[in-house]
Amino acid sequence: MRKGRKLTGILLAAAMLAGLLTGCGGAKTDTASSAGSASTQAASAEAVSESTAAAETAEETADKPDTSEPVTLTMYLIGDRPVDNDEVFAKINERLQAEINTTIDVKFMGWGEYEQKYPLIFASGEDWDIIYTADWCFYNAQATKQGFYEITREDLEKYAPMSAETMYPDAWEQAKVDGKVYMLPMNYKEITAYVYMARGDLMDKYDITSVSSLDEVEAYLDAVAKNESAFIPLDIGSDYDKLFMFDRMWSKANWESKEKIGGIGPWQAMGSTGENDDTAVVKGNFDQPEFLNVISRLKDWRDRGFWSKNAVVNTQNNTESFQAGKSALALMNVNTAKSLYATITEEHPEWDIRVFDAQEGVPAVVNAYIANGMSIFSKSKHPDRALMALDYLRNDKECNSLFCYGIEGKHWEAVGENGLKSLPGSTNYPYDGNCNWGIRNDAYWRTIDEGGIPNLAELNEVWLNTAKSSRYQTFVFNDAEVKNEIAAMNEIFNSEYKLLGLGFTDDPEGDIAKLRDKMMAAGAEKVYAEVQKQALEFLAKQ
Repeated sequence: MRKGRKLTGILLAAAMLAGLLTGCGGAKTDTASSAGSASTQAASAEAVSESTAAAETAEETADKPDTSEPVTLTMYLIGDRPVDNDEVFAKINERLQAEINTTIDVKFMGWGEYEQKYPLIFASGEDWDIIYTADWCFYNAQATKQGFYEITREDLEKYAPMSAETMYPDAWEQAKVDGKVYMLPMNYKEITAYVYMARGDLMDKYDITSVSSLDEVEAYLDAVAKNESAFIPLDIGSDYDKLFMFDRMWSKANWESKEKIGGIGPWQAMGSTGENDDTAVVKGNFDQPEFLNVISRLKDWRDRGFWSKNAVVNTQNNTESFQAGKSALALMNVNTAKSLYATITEEHPEWDIRVFDAQEGVPAVVNAYIANGMSIFSKSKHPDRALMALDYLRNDKECNSLFCYGIEGKHWEAVGENGLKSLPGSTNYPYDGNCNWGIRNDAYWRTIDEGGIPNLAELNEVWLNTAKSSRYQTFVFNDAEVKNEIAAMNEIFNSEYKLLGLGFTDDPEGDIAKLRDKMMAAGAEKVYAEVQKQALEFLAKQ
């Protein structure tokens, strides 16, 4: 289309020139007329040049999105708002305003509220534009409810040309829900692994040399519970981390089993199937062989005081409690650990913070690109400008580095081409701790080279050598036929299931049976049958 308009302009200019030359063709040639003819031709050539330039300028103007109107977009992120977030985004907004006449107002949903608040803002009537999303954070649910704006290839090329050029082809395919894309997935190849962060001073006090297995964790937490009354050994329990320890136990038990059980479908449905099961039979976790053993061990740990009796209503996540000096152990993914380690060692060098692999032989996960991404609200008044802004946040080096690491010289400084050193100011804008995950880009990503976890290279080597993708990594479930059932199951997930996941039961076997009965009454069998049907269709295309 662009080339066509350009050719039309040139042909029009040529036609104008032809008309001028034809008008002079019958004149008698003498010195004066030759001079006049030369002058006329020169003027005509200049006219052609001006006409061509005007045509090209008009064509470029027609192609370029209109940014004459200043626009402020509202963007939702999840997690806790960094202290210096406004200062960082003031600089980002300077860049965006200069480039696309746009600024961004950032709002955060805390870890303790996002599960409840996220779905509500779509129906609130609030005017907003951009939101963080992921395969674990409502992407499929909102895409199938028309909560997100569909991003077409034409939109991408017109409003986000940098993303159109740099996006991994697999990422675009993974983002499709019923053949349509509603997310700009991260442009980053990510491995997720979990770690324990422990107080080295307390480990030495009780002659604990390692916290790399559940048995070692148990010994450490037991020593703290019996001897350090001022501490909550592991302060889990917010909406963010209620199931963190359950997940560690559950993953280990299933990885070591013959069935290799893994989750499938919407997390609220608590469904799972065997990696080696070609028939894709889906059951509730509560019907899987290892579930009772895991819940029984969690009950034992809860009974021994490893976490608070008020864990169910705790609103502070375990990393915050650890950083505040209230607990002796924290459990988190390695990306959170990178940020937290630098901050805590700066604040409390006397704690002698140590980081241990929490995978315990379970392979690290090679994430899908849709494990992090950004979407546009379907009712946004400025979806084109939102797409343009995301294009800059993802691909403009200045915007991307500001969002990911903060202000250079205050929060971080460069170490070589791909490394950075966290500065004391990073406490107020932690590395990788500000929900920048949806705009990560391999082209600009920096890792902490100085002031970071001392044994991180060793841990990374283990994870890289064992990392794997699950069989259903890119499986996206369409819940259109079972929306009501999943809504009912979600209520049970947020109550009974999470209680069991924290070990709050006096009768594990009996309470699991009650959970199962409630799930069946909510329509679990229908949901699992639908998940299995779609899983088989997914496998047939592999």
